[in-house]
Amino acid sequence: MYTYSSDNDFQLESGIKLSRHRPRRHLFADNANQDLVSSQPGLSTVQTGKTKNRIGFSIRNILIAILLFSSSLAIICLPTYAHHGGISTAFGPGSPVETASPMTLGKGKFLLYERIEYVSFRERNNAEPENIDTFAFFNTLAGLGLTDALSLYITIPVAIKEQDSLGKSSGFGDLEFVAQYGFKLGERDGIRGLYRNGPDDSDGAPYTTDDLKMSFTGSGSLPIGTTSNNDDLGNRFDIGLQPGFGAPSFSLGFSASQRLLPYFTLTADTSIKTFLKYKDKKAGNEIRFNVAGGFVVYENRDRFLSRVDIITEANGLHLTKDRAEDNKTDHESGGTILYLSPGFRMSLGQHISVGTLIKFPVWQSLNNESLQQGSEGLENYRAILTFTVSF
Repeated sequence: MYTYSSDNDFQLESGIKLSRHRPRRHLFADNANQDLVSSQPGLSTVQTGKTKNRIGFSIRNILIAILLFSSSLAIICLPTYAHHGGISTAFGPGSPVETASPMTLGKGKFLLYERIEYVSFRERNNAEPENIDTFAFFNTLAGLGLTDALSLYITIPVAIKEQDSLGKSSGFGDLEFVAQYGFKLGERDGIRGLYRNGPDDSDGAPYTTDDLKMSFTGSGSLPIGTTSNNDDLGNRFDIGLQPGFGAPSFSLGFSASQRLLPYFTLTADTSIKTFLKYKDKKAGNEIRFNVAGGFVVYENRDRFLSRVDIITEANGLHLTKDRAEDNKTDHESGGTILYLSPGFRMSLGQHISVGTLIKFPVWQSLNNESLQQGSEGLENYRAILTFTVSF
């Protein structure tokens, strides 16, 4: 999911993240006029001459509490990416790399996003001489802001998977279509409540900086990816080593982001993805939960390198067991994994963002782990590089 985040009147795209704000009038009514705003680098405040709506203030506190509670949950059961690698576009100031951002693109705006992921797996003696060695994913995404609150995306993935003594399996993955609806909790015209995203959000108005931003996302895939690759011995690679899944998948997600300190932003997301059957086999469901903290270490709008954020993420993934032929459960699949992921994000000017992250599996509980070489949780590391251009 995908768009951008803005602090200090600084605008840039960011990954599917959130927004907040809305009064007691009608839920998701159009944004009302704002009162006065004053902002400093790294700081922005909203002042109104009207009394704060107590009910709205309570809602804001409740939602912030939920976000913080979600963060603590992540340490216990964070879920993360698909068997073939996933896509979570995040970009812009304060935006994470893996964790989905709630910010939408803004009406009429376009986004191009490239994500490269390299995975190195641990080898096991009992898997010799056919250890799964490395995976490489190249995901290209294009997005359009249909309205200020609604953005649409299409993802085109390419995968290269290597297995010792059996060679490479490469090709296009399944085409994925994503819709994202963004909103926020904040104050407009002296009334605090939930608002759908408006031009003020995509234009980076200072008074939106401290809003609790949120979004819902939904996606579906078209199974056009390669599923017929053969190994060097002429045998068909297992579906787990094919670039495509061979069956449609569907997912639902929610993400939220809140600036807690002048230079620190907390973002969290959760989602579930399910697959249909492919030749009497069914991949397990994926449940993800990610939490990220972004800390600004440099900011100068007048320079080409306009901002640098240090990113720290906790990424969790829970995979249910696959179903083999005759609907039998594959007990050598599934489990729960927790990754800790340091990284950083650089903003170049106002339309380009580069992010990098390295994911280290620090805890896992896998079913029949000794037989799962080459699966999530058994990597040496996952290295991610993202590049985003918005216009």
